[in-house]
Amino acid sequence: MTRLVRAEFTKLATTRLIYGMAAAMAAFAVLTVAANMLDRQGAPPLSADNFPMLVGGPVTLLSGAALLLGILGMTGEFRHQTVTQTFLVTPDRGRVVAAKLIAYPLAGIALALSILAFTAAVATGWLAAKGITPSLLDARLGRVLLGAVLAAGLCGLVGVGVAALVRNQVAALVGVLVWVLVVEGLLMSLLHAPSLGKWLPSAAAAALTNPGGGQLSRLAGTLLLAGYALALALVGTRLVVRRDIT
Repeated sequence: MTRLVRAEFTKLATTRLIYGMAAAMAAFAVLTVAANMLDRQGAPPLSADNFPMLVGGPVTLLSGAALLLGILGMTGEFRHQTVTQTFLVTPDRGRVVAAKLIAYPLAGIALALSILAFTAAVATGWLAAKGITPSLLDARLGRVLLGAVLAAGLCGLVGVGVAALVRNQVAALVGVLVWVLVVEGLLMSLLHAPSLGKWLPSAAAAALTNPGGGQLSRLAGTLLLAGYALALALVGTRLVVRRDIT
């Protein structure tokens, strides 16, 4: 299993996908910090208390990036027709999928932590230029980092699970977008149950990245999203093991 997980990391590094994502996320992080620092009309003056909010600006996008990594990592095997060679080298398909279920959530977590560290450095420098010294030991900052790590890892797991179910890369990407932007809203409207929204996958992820309001607690959101992720992973793995790959 260790060899298979390392092989997945090697594939990820070879495609340079994660480097492109990291560059895009870093640029977004800078823009987020700049927007929050410069657009202060009607807002209280900046202080060290704003530091966790500045660092947490890109967390929602980072969970989406982890989801994307998981989808591309699994569907890429089918799109580039390398899946046959992969299964010839490792005939145990379940172990191959399990390696992806380990590697891509870890890659999502690594991406999230690196971008948040970069964001923290940018925010610290910008605040220092204004004579403000933020604390890296702020408990709220710890909660931001915890939520980001949990969301990235679980969204990466969801991505691999969805891709194992669908296999087609475009269909998986479009399907996820349609689910988040259309289907969840339709479910709440058709069932006349607005309260259903907090139990859906996107709300579970939001409970980790943007807790508060009428959402579930961070613990409940973690458990719910983990349930969705594990269900998708189990069903997707079973389908990959049983289906013809040609």
